[in-house]
Amino acid sequence: MNRIMLAVLMLFSGTVLANTTLELGENVVALAAANAKVSMFSKTLSLPEGKQQLAIKFDSPINPESVNQGRGRVTSVPYIITFQYNGPGKLLLSAGKVSDENEAKKEARDPTFALTANEQPVEFKLQKIDQESVNLFTDYKSLLGGDVGVQSNPHFPSEVRGSLDKVKNAYSMLSDQEKLMFMKWLMSN
Repeated sequence: MNRIMLAVLMLFSGTVLANTTLELGENVVALAAANAKVSMFSKTLSLPEGKQQLAIKFDSPINPESVNQGRGRVTSVPYIITFQYNGPGKLLLSAGKVSDENEAKKEARDPTFALTANEQPVEFKLQKIDQESVNLFTDYKSLLGGDVGVQSNPHFPSEVRGSLDKVKNAYSMLSDQEKLMFMKWLMSN
């Protein structure tokens, strides 16, 4: 009986030890991960061994050095980062440091992400997600593990995709005020 309990404890402790911790830098937001649970407010992720894919974006206050953060935020388009790391230590995914509004806007247009472990660079592949395929309701996890932007709506049959494209086109032709009225109606129904 004791041997069985010891074997079970070793099995679970081995599983826990196999995970790698990924720490997100100050201006990095994880939108989804293929092999982990993610919240937009997550600053650390526990990743299993093997190939990793995450949807990420750069996100910063418009004026990062100001005490008054009421001017809003500037964000980049989403990216998919793919990497494999099985070594010891924490991983750190960071973006370029910004100190003023111009730097924040520049970094949002073309973010410079860096992935390090024990202060050594880790090789990764970065793929930009097509801005046209992203909206308020995008399921970023469904974009992981495949070719991004090839299928704009991978979970919909082709006959539904045609109707959805018509709705998207009609929505894009609305004025800003009409879009706002539509969104209010959508949220109330």
